[in-house]
Amino acid sequence: MLFNSFTYLLFLPLVVLLYWTIPSRFRSWLLLIASYVFYMNWIPVYGLLIVGLTIVNYCLGLAISRFSRARKQILTLGLVFNIGSLCWFKYANFLIDSLWQSIHWLGQIGATQQSLPAPVLNILLPLGISFFTFEFIHYITDVYKGSPPIQNFKDFALFAAFFPSQIAGPIKRFQDFSKQMEHSVSFNESYFRTGIFLILQGLYKKIVLGDNLGTLINYGFTHTTELGTIDAWLAAAGFTFQIFFDFSGYTDIGRGSALLLGYKVPENFNWPFIAANLTDFWRRWHMSLSTWLRDYLFIPMGGSRGTPWAVRRNIFLTMVLGGLWHGAAWHYVIWGAFHGLGLVASKEWHDFVSRFEHLSKLRETKWWHYSGVGLTLIFLFIAGILFRAEQLSDVGTIMERMCSLTKSSELTRLFWQSTVPISLLGYIVFLFFRTKSGPFTESVNKLRQWWDTSLSFRLVTCTSVALIILGFAPGKIAPFIYFQF
Repeated sequence: MLFNSFTYLLFLPLVVLLYWTIPSRFRSWLLLIASYVFYMNWIPVYGLLIVGLTIVNYCLGLAISRFSRARKQILTLGLVFNIGSLCWFKYANFLIDSLWQSIHWLGQIGATQQSLPAPVLNILLPLGISFFTFEFIHYITDVYKGSPPIQNFKDFALFAAFFPSQIAGPIKRFQDFSKQMEHSVSFNESYFRTGIFLILQGLYKKIVLGDNLGTLINYGFTHTTELGTIDAWLAAAGFTFQIFFDFSGYTDIGRGSALLLGYKVPENFNWPFIAANLTDFWRRWHMSLSTWLRDYLFIPMGGSRGTPWAVRRNIFLTMVLGGLWHGAAWHYVIWGAFHGLGLVASKEWHDFVSRFEHLSKLRETKWWHYSGVGLTLIFLFIAGILFRAEQLSDVGTIMERMCSLTKSSELTRLFWQSTVPISLLGYIVFLFFRTKSGPFTESVNKLRQWWDTSLSFRLVTCTSVALIILGFAPGKIAPFIYFQF
């Protein structure tokens, strides 16, 4: 079930209505059932997979807390089980294909077999398996570190399957989520208003901006040899913003849906494109994944302890594995390695500047900051090409076109004829009024007051935005990009 589908627009109000009308002792059961209905709407049999993973990790958490002498061995068993499950469903065919290609390259197969394709296992990637696995690893690891496990199986199952964050995160921390399950959640009007706002904002980002941009970007990446210079830059920059609108839109809808039910899930984005360096960018982009990689990969490898070489090695390996997490393909690994090298270079540059007083003073100036923002964006555009291109040859073609002086062609024309410029302008105006102080402050505060106090104003606003979304929506529903991860 997609957040941007008509099915979900019927499913969510029904669940919310039932949730707040039934007795409080049945609410968690309702959410658990609704979460499995949401997940099994795709392929019902994979609901059994999530049940199995949930039962095993629930038992592992209890065992780690009760059998202190064997807790390390139980944790190791749990990590092997969870990582093994992820590798089987997500990486088995990738590993087989890579091994097959390596054997061909080494020439260890007879000449008559050189054209044989690699064997393929009939495995369909379950939606959200990466996010489920990361939350389970977080759970058993934190129980091992001393956090009390969730004793009630129903509560643990709800933590694992909670539908607003089920398929593509944000990656929840069970300590925060379990606190919200410990007491009977009372209706919070402020949560409800904010939830409606976030859902509308997310739908606008996803449908009006992300999906319409996606149509253009698909054209650009499938016609790489026809791109002019501006076309190539448009394709590279467009994909970076497409994936932001798509994924942050998903997160907004998920967070908004959770708030309608009285729950909070973590924020995932904090103005990532104003970051002046890559380190700051990863503090703002997909924050639940960034903190997970830091806490459960970077720090266990040694983190910032040890020699400068060891620290940089840990940074690089963390990003390579983070790239592999995004997908079972070499271009994701290369994307992760590219970000790893960028973070290492950013660290080196920071240390170099810190050694010189005059450079340290320049770092405080506005032009230094904005030049850093510009360079970071260019880096992200190039990384986006690595992430999106299906063949490495396409990466070279697009980058060659970006550096050449080739006349623009079809993509630029399609862009200006599309709804993207006007809808993007509308979003920029929205951000301007939302954040800008000065002559607009009083008007913005008055609009916020009307939103908080006037039901009729909220109804008119919601109806207007919904009509805009429907009017600007492309011809077909597009799945969220991060569903494939």
